[in-house]
Amino acid sequence: MKPDDEIAPEGTGILVPLRKTQSHGRIGEAAVTAKCWMHGIPAYNTGGLRTNFAGSDLIIDTIDPKVKRLVQVKTGYAPTKSRVYLTQCKGECDLEGDKFVSDFVVFVNIDKKVGSTHAHNGELSFEHLTFYVTPRAAANQLYRSAVQREYGRPLKAGGRRKLANMAVEVASEEVIPYLNAWHLMRRR
Repeated sequence: MKPDDEIAPEGTGILVPLRKTQSHGRIGEAAVTAKCWMHGIPAYNTGGLRTNFAGSDLIIDTIDPKVKRLVQVKTGYAPTKSRVYLTQCKGECDLEGDKFVSDFVVFVNIDKKVGSTHAHNGELSFEHLTFYVTPRAAANQLYRSAVQREYGRPLKAGGRRKLANMAVEVASEEVIPYLNAWHLMRRR
């Protein structure tokens, strides 16, 4: 490690520039991994091995070494404190069927003010993150209901709403049972 006076100043191109959408996802995954360990849940990042763990970001060890639990992490921020961001919609294909395949989905919501302004200088921390630990069936039901509600809502100009790339969110009351519900991962 170089002494502090030899560290390159910000903006000199030493590191690859980060996009917030990419870094928020990685921050969410790392934070969920840390929170799992803090709650006595041995969790490991899949490190992008999508072919082996499709749709999953973390693996949880169980008592049986042959059985693993899979966790998908979805990170973003909702426009208001009374809403919780779930994920982006692919399109009309999300109106039916299941979106999530992992045993659990952890929705990580970043405080919008900090999340939209942080400059990767360390000011974003656990206090700016909210975690909703949701079993797969509940996550799929919440998501599908939200997409169907939005799709059924009439447009002022008439016609059907486009769902592709729509941010899917729900009222915070709908996910209160899953707020910091780390105990659910230990039960399964």
